[in-house]
Amino acid sequence: MSGCRNPQRIGEEVFWPPATRRDTLRLTGISQVFLPPPSTKKAPFVFMGETEDTFTGRWRAGWATNFALGGNNVQFVTQQLIAVDSVILEMFIASGYGNFSVPMRVRVERLTQPLSTIQSYTTDVAFLTDGRNLAISGRDSLYFTTLSPGSYRIPLDTSLGRAILTLPPSALTGEQIFQQAFPGLFITAEPIVAGEKAAIYTVFPRSASTVLRLFYREVVQGREAPQRYDFFITDSCVWAYSLVRQPGQTLRDELERDSAQWSQRLLVSGGVPVGIRFQANGWESLMRRPILAAQLIWESDSATSQSYSPFYPRPSSLVLYADTTDEVAGAAWGFGEFNGTALIWDLTQPVQEIALGRRTLPTHFYMWLSGRTYTLQRWVAAGSASSKPPYLIVTSAEP
Repeated sequence: MSGCRNPQRIGEEVFWPPATRRDTLRLTGISQVFLPPPSTKKAPFVFMGETEDTFTGRWRAGWATNFALGGNNVQFVTQQLIAVDSVILEMFIASGYGNFSVPMRVRVERLTQPLSTIQSYTTDVAFLTDGRNLAISGRDSLYFTTLSPGSYRIPLDTSLGRAILTLPPSALTGEQIFQQAFPGLFITAEPIVAGEKAAIYTVFPRSASTVLRLFYREVVQGREAPQRYDFFITDSCVWAYSLVRQPGQTLRDELERDSAQWSQRLLVSGGVPVGIRFQANGWESLMRRPILAAQLIWESDSATSQSYSPFYPRPSSLVLYADTTDEVAGAAWGFGEFNGTALIWDLTQPVQEIALGRRTLPTHFYMWLSGRTYTLQRWVAAGSASSKPPYLIVTSAEP
């Protein structure tokens, strides 16, 4: 021990660090996975607008919702309705994907069919409306120089407020009866100049800032009195969105038509989710070994890595699942982080558990966007025939 002069390194001269070994597990069976249209009923976020993504195509989105009455046996007009001053639809816009500096016109239509509490609405649903736009012309535009999350107001035709306020008392006895009498609204947005590459906005329907407000005047005890009634979207309501993609000559279409393209480029995108499936071979070399580090490394496609912009940004991370296409917490292997053009997963813990026999050996892995259904972002990766194929590198200690 006399040789251990540095107290921070006591014992290193006696117990040498163990020798290490590095194994590289190659990924095989790489292919694209295209999920069917997902259910959007009571989704935490909904979409509206239009945009055109270079890799995934042109998208059009809109969302439908009914509103909560706020009680039973409600009476809007106690004696006499004088006038409806304004009807305001407020929406909490959480984010935007695409060129949100392109002006868009919001369109609001009344639903003609109540939303079902038992039907599962997928992204290809067509909502039935009366076709009349209630948004007031000149006050229905939506565009930003810098998009900030928040509530945005769209004034509507006051005829909607009068129709609601003059419903018979029998329609106000309960929430379900009210939603039969007033099925709700369908909200879309389209570029003011048709065909422009605009944006699709993400709306938070359950926010307290997403609400239909009625401002009106009535006679109360012989006097004119201003009144206000707020219709919120509560858990008792039904809401859903449609998300329609126009096929074309994009990378997504090429990959769907020709699986040979998968050897060169691979796509991960959201909305109607597209992911990557693969296997890793060589696990037997890791059994019963102390795992020091494990990293899955996947390079981006250099030909497309320059295509990201503030309007079409690269996703912040991708999530890895084992043996399921569902978002199951127990199957998640973690989030990949970007380092330059490479995406890197730290898989030390799950690989150690496999080496010790504490975790089932996975048959397949699946790579998705995190929150894949509620984002339109995409990432293009190098394929399995790339000069930099993906691999899993594992560092272990020698016994």
